Amino acid sequence: MLIDNILISKQSLDSDDHYDVIMSNIDSLNGLFEHYVEYDEVSAEALYSYFVDYYLAQVNNGGFSQFVYNTGWDAFMVKHVREGLKAMNATAHSALFEQSADLIDQFSDEQLEQFLEGEYFGENEQRDILNAFDDQFYALNDSEDLIKINSRWLKQHPKLQVVDEDQILTIVEQVAAKIPNLEQRKQQAAENSPRYFKIIQALCLQAGQELDRITIGDPSHEYNGQEIVAWHFLTDAGHFYMLDLGDQALMFNENDQQIIALDVSHIADES
Repeated sequence: MLIDNILISKQSLDSDDHYDVIMSNIDSLNGLFEHYVEYDEVSAEALYSYFVDYYLAQVNNGGFSQFVYNTGWDAFMVKHVREGLKAMNATAHSALFEQSADLIDQFSDEQLEQFLEGEYFGENEQRDILNAFDDQFYALNDSEDLIKINSRWLKQHPKLQVVDEDQILTIVEQVAAKIPNLEQRKQQAAENSPRYFKIIQALCLQAGQELDRITIGDPSHEYNGQEIVAWHFLTDAGHFYMLDLGDQALMFNENDQQIIALDVSHIADES
């Protein structure tokens, strides 16, 4: 364990916006991960908030099936969503998550693999089964607001470490300096980065911008009459998204204006 606290900014704690403290925790964790700190080296409680918010964003965007599809039903992430909902006393959401998770038990290993590796859109029986409780989720979030619950839980947590916003990067760097095999991790990260990450880095370099973070992959984006994954990311110049067309990648600003077209035929697909 390199850091067992939930690191947030004083500014987010003082804010009237419930999401600010959640976002501050996300920013701190992303900063640690970008400095090669690993999941098992940070606070489990910080990860509860982090993954519960990711779960909420995914289901709000495309239903429970999108959460399953985009995470590969990763055991570590599922565990932290499950335990996070319980820790926050989000009782109804916790029960609904278990109901949704039980739907996966209807699938054989082959069917689950087919869903995770297949085409998400079009006719997809597994996707439709997994979305069976989505309407209940949306209705429930009106009465049991996960953002408010998550925010309140963070603010009251005994592991909370509150510092000025300007101090967070310094603390992140101090934590990263404790990593015994830092250079090895840097090399492995460069070799193992997914294609979308390498493309976004190349686009930022071409645009003369500094990548802050990749926020979400939206598989329901429509381009030229077809649905395609849009990878949304933030830079020092704002919010953008990327479309990978194979040999070419396109970068758009938040107003859907294309600003860069880049040849990415040299960037290998991880598959």
